[in-house]
Amino acid sequence: MRRAIVLPAIGILGLTMAAGCGGHDMGASSAKAKPLDGPIVIGMAVARSGFAASYDLGPSRGAELAVADINARGGVLGHRLELKYGDTKSDRALGTTVGIDLLSHGAEVMLVTCDFDLGSPAAIAATSKNVVAVSPCAGSSQFGVPTLGPLAYSLGTMSAAGATNVAQFAYDRGYRKAYLWRDPSVTHTKETCSAFESRFGSQPQAKVVGSDTIQQKDTSFAGQIARLRKSGADVLELCSYNPGAATALRQLRAAGVDIPVTSHVGMDGDYWLKGVPNLKNFYYDAFGSLYGDDPRASVNDFFSRYKAKFGEPAVTSFALTGYATIQVIAKAIETAQTTDGAALAKAIDGLGSYETIAGPTGFGAKQHIVTGRPAVIMGVEGGRGKPVATYAGGRKTAEG
Repeated sequence: MRRAIVLPAIGILGLTMAAGCGGHDMGASSAKAKPLDGPIVIGMAVARSGFAASYDLGPSRGAELAVADINARGGVLGHRLELKYGDTKSDRALGTTVGIDLLSHGAEVMLVTCDFDLGSPAAIAATSKNVVAVSPCAGSSQFGVPTLGPLAYSLGTMSAAGATNVAQFAYDRGYRKAYLWRDPSVTHTKETCSAFESRFGSQPQAKVVGSDTIQQKDTSFAGQIARLRKSGADVLELCSYNPGAATALRQLRAAGVDIPVTSHVGMDGDYWLKGVPNLKNFYYDAFGSLYGDDPRASVNDFFSRYKAKFGEPAVTSFALTGYATIQVIAKAIETAQTTDGAALAKAIDGLGSYETIAGPTGFGAKQHIVTGRPAVIMGVEGGRGKPVATYAGGRKTAEG
């Protein structure tokens, strides 16, 4: 049951939550809420094992940092935040079970995996019980109102928005003939390739000269490489994710094909780069740079604190969205003075362009995924990433 908070408000950092679908009464639910007399429990239905763990680890730790900061300042309306974890093991089929279990242990807000396909089952479990559900970094446009209902949110940048920025970056670099490698296994990669193709192909004298399908289970990409060579493309857009994407890149470079490769935020981080020795001419969009050279001092300070707290550097910039999620959620609870799903969703929608560690973040009644947040374009040279430009809305806003 969602519980109203009746203590006077105090200044805090804010947090983001996801509102999901369900058969609740949006108008009457707040009236049924009861006073809160203990910690505010946030369920963490995320992958702590399996292939998706590398994507969920950073946001989970980012959330832990935000919770520690907020609790050190007195909590939210005098109530401490508490995270409770459940491991989905990167298995979509376990999402519902883990979500239900966390709800039975008092979860009042739910954070779910950074992917629509893997995160939506736990989100639906939450929203069906009038609990807001949030993915810190899912990019699919389906993570929102039309598919999951008014209580589901994502702090991730919409796949199409990220791909638009990358496509414009590729064009601005002088590339005019793009080839696409499409991985159809998840919604995010399908939407990424579609948006890249649309944006790049609409530019003067630019065109997409061909495309191929690649699969996570593929062990050889010889056919795709041969067709790419024959196409005369001067840039490859890789719409896939690891481990399959790294395997494809390794074979591409081993075959002597050194044209620039662009990709997406799912390829962020350096945890996989040893598998593609001395990789260069590889570009992708990220929430920020992990390496102490982000254009924003606040981001560099965050990753320094992250390393000090956990004894190792972050593996992806997704950690920023975990912190930002808690910022938005906290602010929304402070505004709504309740964890009731309908009231909380209304508060989130009403935040406007709310400044978080990941940049300005805002939602509307029908838009529950971020679209306009600036992206740092990272370039990999010699096996190490560095920021090369910042883009927002398909336009370069800064160099480096």
